[in-house]
Amino acid sequence: MDEDLTRAAVAVLGEVGWDGLTLERVAEEAGRSRVTLWRNGITRESLLRGLLRRLAEDYRDAMLPVLTAAGTPRERLGRAMHALADVVDAHTDVLTVSDEMFHRAYEAGEVPMGFLDPFIAVIRDARAAGQLRGEAPDAEQADVLFNAVAWTYLHFRARHGWSATKARRLLFDTLIEGALR
Repeated sequence: MDEDLTRAAVAVLGEVGWDGLTLERVAEEAGRSRVTLWRNGITRESLLRGLLRRLAEDYRDAMLPVLTAAGTPRERLGRAMHALADVVDAHTDVLTVSDEMFHRAYEAGEVPMGFLDPFIAVIRDARAAGQLRGEAPDAEQADVLFNAVAWTYLHFRARHGWSATKARRLLFDTLIEGALR
């Protein structure tokens, strides 16, 4: 999917949401004919899959180095948070439209690993090292951290206009201190 169609699909999503997204609306927004898009094999479903695939691939590419990096649980958690924030920054346009994007990508099978997997790995390491504060199961703690980073960071960036540096410093310091000893 080319960038013009991606931008058009995101604009239409922002205007009418998932249920209102149609090929006709995207074509109009992109300044193209619906028939031309259809003849090129582009459908509403392929547009949505393209957006989800792009998010999932960027997440995978950002997190693979985190999963393979050495370091303390604190260092690795910080890396995971920064990697997630990088993905949020790259996909702010879509994520501000819908907080379902990660769920939809997972349900569509676009994610080669679970979105929580990198956070679960760090939580397990922190628990093994006696550095984890919480008693909840690893997956639940990972879920809390993932969502606390993704949506709070997005909110600070998109709604408060905070710089990436400010949002990351204040949020990550608070979360890391709350999660680890």
